[in-house]
Amino acid sequence: MKVRQYVLDRFTEKLQRYKSLTIGVLSLGVTIFILSCSSKVASDIPTDLITIKRPPTIEATNFQTFFTDSGVVRYFLKTPKLLKFEQEKEPYTEFPEGFHLQQFDANKKVISELSANYGKNFEVEQKWLATGNVVMVNNKGDTLRTEELIYLIKEEKIYTDKFVNIKKEGQNFSGAGGFESDTQMTRWIFKRTKGTIYVDDK
Repeated sequence: MKVRQYVLDRFTEKLQRYKSLTIGVLSLGVTIFILSCSSKVASDIPTDLITIKRPPTIEATNFQTFFTDSGVVRYFLKTPKLLKFEQEKEPYTEFPEGFHLQQFDANKKVISELSANYGKNFEVEQKWLATGNVVMVNNKGDTLRTEELIYLIKEEKIYTDKFVNIKKEGQNFSGAGGFESDTQMTRWIFKRTKGTIYVDDK
């Protein structure tokens, strides 16, 4: 009886050790599986989907407004849709369906017009970003076309690194990039340019 009890005790002891070992291995396996899944999920999901985007503080449709400087009207804005994001680190206004912007002189005459399929206005920097079928025209009818344009309000300057085409007094100029000008397009330069000039043969 003692021998049988001893054998039974040894068997029970081994069984307990086996259970403990099995539970430990299973726990380790589950932990590794969870960690691998977490790593996979974190690496597979795009960061722009993980980032929480704040909703716009103001949303308006068929919006129109005037911008003044020291009581003088300087700009007129018209857009099908306006989204204002004031809680962002760099507050901005977005025009997802395009916009049309007019600039006035001191006598309230239009001196330039800018339109595009999409735009952003960074208020602190006083900067406009226009993209998609960008067209700018001055009061002489000179016309600029490009796919992206930066408009600096304070400096009254425009520039782009994209392809630009300008039609001026029957002449056609194109540049592969590096374009800069004042907002009225009276003084502009190309870093890389080509053009066609028509000269009267007398």
